[in-house]
Amino acid sequence: MDSKGLLIVMARVKPEDEEAFNKWYNEDHLPKAIERFPGVLSGRRYKILEGEDEYQYLALYEFESYATMHATAGSEIMRELAREFDEAFGKGGRKRLLAEQVKALTVG
Repeated sequence: MDSKGLLIVMARVKPEDEEAFNKWYNEDHLPKAIERFPGVLSGRRYKILEGEDEYQYLALYEFESYATMHATAGSEIMRELAREFDEAFGKGGRKRLLAEQVKALTVG
């Protein structure tokens, strides 16, 4: 089996849109992504507090394999969810990174 894949999405929203963005992401977008992404293992979302000047939010989606994550990243599902963001919060407010797991350690 391939190494796990990690889809990283960073988002920037206008201060006046932040409340609506958080509600949309938590109640609509994240559940849709978890439900529709084949091979996704988990989804987590964070507010960036320091170390990044352009983006305020970070989401991490872990996939069972890099191949599954890569296929999802180029899928119609991904394009549809990106269009929803663009329509609600404007184009250019997000950045996507794809990563392949190199090493993992767990606690407990």
